[in-house]
Amino acid sequence: MKGLDSQVEGQTNSRPYLLDLSVGDLKTLIEGLGERPYRANQVLAWVYRRFVSSFSEMTDLPVAFRTRLEETLVINRLDLVATQEEEGGWSKKFLWGEDRKPLVESVLLRYKYGLTGCVSTQVGCPVGCVFCASRVLGFQRNLSRGEIIEEFLGMCRDQGERLGHLVFMGTGEPFLNYDEVLAAIDMLCRKDTYGISRRKITVSTVGIPEAIENFAKDGGGAKLALSLHASKDETRDKLIPLNRAYPIGRVMEALRHYAEVTGQRVTVEYMLLKGINDGREDALRLSGLLAGLDCLVNLIPWNEVPGLEFEPPGKSRVAEFKAILERNRIKVTVRRKLGGNIEAACGQLRRRTVLSDSPDR
Repeated sequence: MKGLDSQVEGQTNSRPYLLDLSVGDLKTLIEGLGERPYRANQVLAWVYRRFVSSFSEMTDLPVAFRTRLEETLVINRLDLVATQEEEGGWSKKFLWGEDRKPLVESVLLRYKYGLTGCVSTQVGCPVGCVFCASRVLGFQRNLSRGEIIEEFLGMCRDQGERLGHLVFMGTGEPFLNYDEVLAAIDMLCRKDTYGISRRKITVSTVGIPEAIENFAKDGGGAKLALSLHASKDETRDKLIPLNRAYPIGRVMEALRHYAEVTGQRVTVEYMLLKGINDGREDALRLSGLLAGLDCLVNLIPWNEVPGLEFEPPGKSRVAEFKAILERNRIKVTVRRKLGGNIEAACGQLRRRTVLSDSPDR
């Protein structure tokens, strides 16, 4: 039983982590405790549908069995270190850690159609996008599928209700932690766990071509978003160093493959940075790159990060960029700014918390 034996790098707890277990592993473990396999379904319902954080809350289980579970399994691995909520309640950031040491962030976004959970997939990020707060602290490790799931369920617990949408768009590159991300999706989509539809899940990537092509068959209907942010390699090389390994042409080839195989519209995220990628020629090149592709471009005026010397473009420049795309028959929206006053951009809250706790400051 791989799920019972494996440990995430950096973890030393001898008890298995419940959220890292497959349903089959959990049933086998429970049978080993002398209980019937159906007890596993009861445990799963408490964790994935009622969002409990302790075995003592599972009141339809015998007390002696709850005690054995407590002695055998770890139900939670992440501590809630801090939260920040935007005025008006449109977004809320969660900082998770271990032993109060900040690790990863999640963001809850409230839209008219419901709640969306945005989760991280790595502790830090190896991609090194120059406009992102995550790069300052560097990359530490991948998250396990259970830790990813716990971010999502933790936000459900905080809200006291289900979140209707899940987005892998927090800290880290999901496709550099491909197996664990796919395992988290598979577990959350099971009818006997959370039961979210794959159509309500989006994975955002900076562009790992082979992974995008694999996801066309492995994602099972989950959606894809590409963080493009530039229309030529010269610019993208500077903004996203990984582009030197996977240039725009190869990334776009993989994106078109995904759209063709799945029949799904893809989202192209394009962060606008004043004087860098927001000009008329940039918009025209982007229109050419996307010609004939069923996609939606999401324009994102840069969310300021203290210490980084970028600026968002003015409203008129954003409007002009949008108009050029529309004239070239590209569907486009401008992301409504959420969380700007709570450091909701990737890595900002963890960055501030870690740096403020540093003995060198």
